[in-house]
Amino acid sequence: MNDLKHCSRCGVVISNINTADYYRHIRIKYCDVCREQVRREQAAVRVHNLRQRRRQKNKLLDERLELLEEENKLLRERVAALREYR
Repeated sequence: MNDLKHCSRCGVVISNINTADYYRHIRIKYCDVCREQVRREQAAVRVHNLRQRRRQKNKLLDERLELLEEENKLLRERVAALREYR
């Protein structure tokens, strides 16, 4: 087993199995500085994906709204024509 654990990004030694908790040793992946950078990057990706999904959803809602408005207009015209016919 590897006694020393290095940061995946910068290579700094971040854990020693002989002085650290075993479960922390196997879980830790980044040093403190890189961990913050990775969190920021992951958050930026999540926010970007959320905004893309929201844009797509709003676009679909706008298309639906336009279709419904057009349908309502046609129905109003039909109702008006039926009223004139009677």
